[in-house]
Amino acid sequence: MVLSIFLLLAMTFIMPSTQVCAKSESDSLVLQRVLEYKKNVYNADTELHTNVYLRYYFKTEKRNFMLMAIPSMYAISRGRREYAGESYSTLTMKDGSVTKAVRQLNTGTIPHHRNVMETMMKYLSPGIYDVTMFDNQVLSPFNKYNIRLYRYAITHLTDNRTEIVFRPKRYNTQLISGLAIVDRNTGRIIRMRFSGEYDMVNFHVVAIMGNDGVYSLMPKTCDIDAKFHFIGNKIRATYHAVYDNPTFLPDSIVDSHDSKLMSYVRPDTLPAYIAKVYADMEQARSKPDSAKTKRRENKWKKVLWDSFGDYVVNRTKGNFGTNDQGAFRISPILNPLYLSYSGRRGITYKFKINGSYKFSMNRDIYMAFNAGYSFKQHQFYFNIPINFNFNKKRNGFIGVEIGNGNRITNSSIVDQVKNESLDSINWDKMNLDYFKDLYVKFACNYDFSDKWNVQPGMIFHRRSAVNKSGFEMADRPTEYYSFAPSLQLQYRPAGWSGPIITADYERGVRLGKADMDYERIELDVSWKKQFHSLRSLSLRFGNGFYTSKSKNSYFLDYTNFREENIPGGWNDDWTGDFQLLNSNWYNASEYYVRTNITYESPLMILSRIPYLGRLMEMERIYVNMLFVDHLHPYIEYGYGFTNRFFSMGVFMATRNTSFEGVGCRFGFELFRDW
Repeated sequence: MVLSIFLLLAMTFIMPSTQVCAKSESDSLVLQRVLEYKKNVYNADTELHTNVYLRYYFKTEKRNFMLMAIPSMYAISRGRREYAGESYSTLTMKDGSVTKAVRQLNTGTIPHHRNVMETMMKYLSPGIYDVTMFDNQVLSPFNKYNIRLYRYAITHLTDNRTEIVFRPKRYNTQLISGLAIVDRNTGRIIRMRFSGEYDMVNFHVVAIMGNDGVYSLMPKTCDIDAKFHFIGNKIRATYHAVYDNPTFLPDSIVDSHDSKLMSYVRPDTLPAYIAKVYADMEQARSKPDSAKTKRRENKWKKVLWDSFGDYVVNRTKGNFGTNDQGAFRISPILNPLYLSYSGRRGITYKFKINGSYKFSMNRDIYMAFNAGYSFKQHQFYFNIPINFNFNKKRNGFIGVEIGNGNRITNSSIVDQVKNESLDSINWDKMNLDYFKDLYVKFACNYDFSDKWNVQPGMIFHRRSAVNKSGFEMADRPTEYYSFAPSLQLQYRPAGWSGPIITADYERGVRLGKADMDYERIELDVSWKKQFHSLRSLSLRFGNGFYTSKSKNSYFLDYTNFREENIPGGWNDDWTGDFQLLNSNWYNASEYYVRTNITYESPLMILSRIPYLGRLMEMERIYVNMLFVDHLHPYIEYGYGFTNRFFSMGVFMATRNTSFEGVGCRFGFELFRDW
């Protein structure tokens, strides 16, 4: 009897535990199938062609003049509070990304059929099985490398259906929350909805995935409800996309505004609220108005609004050519978002223009104008690269670059002036060390394979004294010229995925006014190791030295050890730069040895702080070391982060083991992906 009671009690406690273990094992198996689903059906060689119908609606709840300065928002910054539109496009996709997109139809009420909130387009095709879901942003909960960042609750709905609810372990802009309905037998996600906040946009996405093969990796339909808030502006946007539409339009139809044809290809009924926006616009257009008043309004509108918006506060881009082979992009003339700050340069304003023309898939020409003005240094910087790509498959190009570098110092020339002239003149007060630099560089590049690259070239410099009066008093030239053929060899032992070893050789020759003969050799090794979940480690080692130089005059000017005079933002990489190093040190030593180490991660230090951590996108730790004459060594330690508003780095330097100073670098990152 006692034995029976003991066995009954034992079974009472043991049975629930057994059920929990079995359930836990089953849950883990289902999640594992989801994580491995893409690997089982994915084929990198498969090229997908699909017709995509998109419907969108914008409602402006609050707005002010700042809305005009936001890229792609100028078109709805005035006038009506509600706008709507539709598009029909053909997409070609390979290896999980869009390789070609042709918009065939585009109708709606937005003035001039402009694109608004273009950044939302990537949310319409989420890569739910990839490491990141949207163009290297937002870590997916259904990738095996990210599961450590999420908590999961799994509920079995039927024999074939399972619900997976996911929540981030730490609230951060790179993480999302939501749920997915999956096929428990295969791990295929049937439907998924999730919410998050990134780049000042709160989004809620509902995606119904395809059914078969590689089509199950992309949505069949995708709906987005988004809210955008910025300095008193509140915009609500909704999107509805339908993939794999059966209607194919002729290739001759490109960016047509035919509303009747749109009605024909539309896969479902137009919602009442969008139909009302269309009707209100038609009613406004049909109101009687005198032709004279209308012409006057159109004239002032074009001058004061369209031209002002296109060229002053709005980013301008477009295409040209018979088949849109050409493209151009112009940054706004007046936009505070193009300002950056560093302790050495102060505030710097940047301006960029670039354009390209495609002759074929393997040949094109590219040209850019990059400019910056340092208010603290009172210096204007520019460079104009022009490249003709004659074989893009082999990175074959012929290029020329024109620009002005940093003001370069040369104490040897000043010493000659002092020694050869009257001692009664106080040369030190004349600040004769600095020279302006104008250069023209020619190069021809070709990759023989994924491992070997060669780039012969030549470079011409004209250095002119900033203060010419002192040189004229000493009867010395105020301009110095140099001409040098160059050769660059690059070796990539593991192809493009491994370290890159670059050797540069430059030999100055006497030609015309150029009378400087010198020889310089540089070696540079760099490697950016990409880890999972957006983490990376950047390593760089460089060495350069002069083997000979002319006795009369020369300038120490290196290829891989120089100051970046037109600073970029976070995406242009601060890695490999010395942030606090005085610019004179770049041209003061006949040799240099440098080492740069940078570690980057989306969830590191500040991301762990409640509330503040929700805004952090990426963080970095820097260690930079330099050996030159009189610096043994110079070391910089730094920490940087970027969020939706700005990027910032704080750096501390030591010189020969003594404390050198602290500084910071700051740049606006607002709307960099818009």
